[in-house]
Amino acid sequence: MLKKIGVIAKTKVENIDKIIKQLVDYLNGLGVNVLLGQEAASVLNKEGIERHKLAAYVDMILVLGGDGTFISAARSVNESKRDIPILGVNLGRMGFLTEVPLSEMYAVLDNVFIKGEYHIEERMMLDVELYDGGDLITKKTVFNDAVVNKGALARIVPLRVEARIGSNIYHVAVYHADGLIISTPSGSTAYNLAAGGPIVYPTMDCIIITPICPHTLSNRPLVLPVDVELTVMMDEEIDDVMATLDGQIGYKITKNHRMVVGKSKRKIKIITQKGKNYFDVLRTKLNWEERKVRSLKC
Repeated sequence: MLKKIGVIAKTKVENIDKIIKQLVDYLNGLGVNVLLGQEAASVLNKEGIERHKLAAYVDMILVLGGDGTFISAARSVNESKRDIPILGVNLGRMGFLTEVPLSEMYAVLDNVFIKGEYHIEERMMLDVELYDGGDLITKKTVFNDAVVNKGALARIVPLRVEARIGSNIYHVAVYHADGLIISTPSGSTAYNLAAGGPIVYPTMDCIIITPICPHTLSNRPLVLPVDVELTVMMDEEIDDVMATLDGQIGYKITKNHRMVVGKSKRKIKIITQKGKNYFDVLRTKLNWEERKVRSLKC
């Protein structure tokens, strides 16, 4: 039973105070206890719970915002080590993760809390370890992607990639590119898609490598099995190169660093709309128009 709900909100949205207040009143009317994240509480002049701590206290997280807000909520859930689901309501532009439009929010909540009619999808994540020489300097779990890319004035970066499969280590390639994206299937519709990578069905388990503006045109994206562990290193020293995790955490790196990426044991659960599927989401978000064919009359 979902009796205690945490709300995380993007606050730079018109009328966000009214949206949150109406949502809290609605949920309270159903007998659901609502805990607000700090940002959501601040627009109502209340005290809330720090975003990264909220997941520890609730049975479900409701996100009001865009995919960036959703990713930060997923980080909160992951760090809490709990398996609570997340429902995303889109107040941003695209919203692949926050797939529920605001206009449909209460119909979806009726299905969840009154009818008990909803689906939960499990999405894989990636563990990322960053080493400086032999020293581990950070270990994080990402929902969308880990990216190595150059700054505005840096030249093309040679990035050596190795793949460990079982006890064997294979040389994949040295990509001469603006950077490299290592993505989950959920992240395939984010930076990966903008860089020309493939769209991958989000509940699949696999790892995607996509070079950013590769100098060698035959360097194409790769989709690899999930039991592969990837290591990315700079092949020569280049200034102003960053490793960025889920587009929200960044580390300046040098030739002495290596980034190791593999499947995480943890997954994120997402509440999806009853009666909708991923192809509906793709058509809607990517504005795919179905071809209309006029029948010809003889």
